[in-house]
Amino acid sequence: MQIQNHIRSYVSSVIARDQAKFETSPAVKEAAKKEAQAALTDDAAARIREHAKKDAQVNVYMQKDYIQMINSHKQQCVSPDRQEAISRAALAMNRAARGGRDLLSMLLGEYSMNAWLGGLVETAEIFASNGEMIAAYNSNGGWMEISTEAEYQFLHQADQIYFDAFKEARGEINAAAKGPVPEPAGEAAFDMRA
Repeated sequence: MQIQNHIRSYVSSVIARDQAKFETSPAVKEAAKKEAQAALTDDAAARIREHAKKDAQVNVYMQKDYIQMINSHKQQCVSPDRQEAISRAALAMNRAARGGRDLLSMLLGEYSMNAWLGGLVETAEIFASNGEMIAAYNSNGGWMEISTEAEYQFLHQADQIYFDAFKEARGEINAAAKGPVPEPAGEAAFDMRA
């Protein structure tokens, strides 16, 4: 009976984890929106607008320096510490592989991991405390980062700020290029009243 309860508990946790992987809960979505908004400070928004205006001058949407800046800001303010989690996971997997385990489930500080070891292809998944997968491993391909909802929200909101600023700047540039329409001068103009 105790084994069945343990199995049920494990299956329930796997179902909840998998649901978090594929269906972000409303609570996670709301927390992600707030986290993204907090990362988009007035200073960050101003830098985004500056890049958009500079890019509009040369009519190139999202140049490399903007992409580097926004990804760096995202990593500093929104992204989980994947490198720390991956390092801990790799260490745990190496230790477990010597013991011949098939399945390894464990906590890695604020993260958790499931790994399947000893088969033809070893795999692992790392999860944040809210249940979102942040990284995955496959022995044929190595580690891959998985974006979180907060990262998606941050990039979406930043891209909207950039788009609006770029569009406004291009509108101003196009209007200035057209210049004022000259009025007909002197006798060349004719009077419609006649």
